[in-house]
Amino acid sequence: MIRNRRSGQGNAGRRGLALALLSLSLAGCAALPAPDGMEAALIERAEGLAPLAPAEGRDAKSAARNGLLLNPAVREAASRVSASADEVRVQRAVLFPALGLTAGGGIGAAGKGKPVAELTGSQLLFDGGKSKRAVRIADFDMQISYVGFQKEVDEALIALLETYDDVQTQSDLLGVYRKQFEALQALEQRVAARAASGAVSSTDVLETRRRLQSAAFLVNDTELALAETRDRLTLLSGQSRGGSIDIAAPSCKPAGATDDVLLARLELGRAQLAQEQAQNAMTPRVVLKPVVRGEIGTDTLPVGLNLDVQSDLLKGGALGARVRAAGNTLAAARARVEAADLEGSIEERALLRSLAAGKQKRALLHRQIALLSETRDLYRSQYLDLGTRQLSELLDNEEEYYTRKAELVQLRSELARSQLQCARRSGHLRSTLGLEGTRLYGYPLGDTRF
Repeated sequence: MIRNRRSGQGNAGRRGLALALLSLSLAGCAALPAPDGMEAALIERAEGLAPLAPAEGRDAKSAARNGLLLNPAVREAASRVSASADEVRVQRAVLFPALGLTAGGGIGAAGKGKPVAELTGSQLLFDGGKSKRAVRIADFDMQISYVGFQKEVDEALIALLETYDDVQTQSDLLGVYRKQFEALQALEQRVAARAASGAVSSTDVLETRRRLQSAAFLVNDTELALAETRDRLTLLSGQSRGGSIDIAAPSCKPAGATDDVLLARLELGRAQLAQEQAQNAMTPRVVLKPVVRGEIGTDTLPVGLNLDVQSDLLKGGALGARVRAAGNTLAAARARVEAADLEGSIEERALLRSLAAGKQKRALLHRQIALLSETRDLYRSQYLDLGTRQLSELLDNEEEYYTRKAELVQLRSELARSQLQCARRSGHLRSTLGLEGTRLYGYPLGDTRF
């Protein structure tokens, strides 16, 4: 009877151990941390948003969409956001119950003896807020990663659209230089004919041919630049055809903080938490640890409850050094916020000056080109028909005429780039390109201000 009772108790103990293992395992699974903080906010924002899909067109908006899907830096930035979300969950898991299972045994004088299975649980009771601060720091890191992702999206869009516009600019410049070459070629033929008749010297023919060769070099260099720009656009967007961009923002002033200012402020908040963490490094950590221990082949199932109190008191000066390092990091973060605010205002004023000066220069170029066009006709008549004008004056005017037309092409591109930067600063770039209301790699392409 006693043997049967012990056998029953052993079976009950084994069943109890199995039940405890199953119950604690299920409890551990049920206690997995759910999304919270920035991760939960991003999940909520992404709900209902359509994923960014490839576009079939060849305009600037289609090129921008396709370029974002092809850009490896954008994918990398999105992966950093995902990694930051995982790190938040890792830090939050410290606040939840934990389970550990150890099994071992051995033989010999120094062996562990009979096989033993030990199930250990732990629950943090108190650590002075260190674990919660660690979660908040990880959440700051995720916010920083998300703003970095949005910033990378804007930088990719700017680079792609500038290249898209460069194709048009180089094509327009090529048209200007080809017309210059054709005009000089026709002029060279007329000068050669006059030299053959003895009306002008052979020196005029040589000078005209020299200018013609210079124009040929311009055409050749621009053809090469156009081919390289088309290759770069193909790499960025999958298409080689570019065009003019016309993205005009109502102003260059952002509705809130710029990405750089926002990043600086997030770094400041993180640095403040890190300083608090360093200052509270000696705060004790109290952990409750229930233990279930069973030896295979025995009927016993010992159960215990341990309470651990841990605290760092002395680490060779590392604690004080960590406090000083955190203080220096905090001071640097404050300086970065001030610098970002100042740089933002300077950049805004520079963009406004660039746009105003560019518009004035455009008007001046139009007037000068009109004047040079009149002078061009007059000089040709005076040299070719009347013989009262020097060839050098005619060629200099011809060269200046086409140089100003090329400057007008380049100025259009410069103004377009300034408008792009204004659209980015004011937060209108993505909405103008039709990217609002979409998500990329699971993250919304909306406003970065939160």
